[in-house]
Amino acid sequence: MSVLFRVMERRSVRKRAPDFAQLHELIAPVSGVRLLDVGGGTGAATERFAIGCAEVVVLEPDRRKVAEGRRLRPAIRFEEGHAEAIPFPDATFDRVTSVVAFHHMENQGRALEEMRRVLRGSGRVVLFELPPSRAPGPLYRWIAGYRHAGHMAFHGPDELTENLRAIGFTAVSNRAGITGYFVIGTK
Repeated sequence: MSVLFRVMERRSVRKRAPDFAQLHELIAPVSGVRLLDVGGGTGAATERFAIGCAEVVVLEPDRRKVAEGRRLRPAIRFEEGHAEAIPFPDATFDRVTSVVAFHHMENQGRALEEMRRVLRGSGRVVLFELPPSRAPGPLYRWIAGYRHAGHMAFHGPDELTENLRAIGFTAVSNRAGITGYFVIGTK
């Protein structure tokens, strides 16, 4: 991975760090919890909020990030793949997260369907996103567009909450974080 991408990832993790305690609480990693982090990059953020989970898997479309994550974080399992076609059987995970990655998913409805499919009964999805008002500026969007094939679609918390309900999640709610917002739903 290039130095620029590593610097950007470290900066992003540092910026989001104040929200990791709340994210950890929402994941509620009791004994035996299997967690999937969709779009988790090299796992730099994942390793901070997934403490206590029995198994942690990062699904990442960028093979360079997967290779870097495997090298840096051997305790986390890394798989290359896309949110719209999660390469795991039905009912594999207790928790699914996506941390400031959902806005990059090209078919967000399909991604939510896949997240729900791989959750076990009563499993929980926890999305952490930036509201449109805090979306990156034009220079960052240009860099991120190069990095993420150009797609970025930001939603407010109420809209994303309704999207989860439409897919069939129950007990859907949202709450403000420090640098973004959380949307939580149960299968």
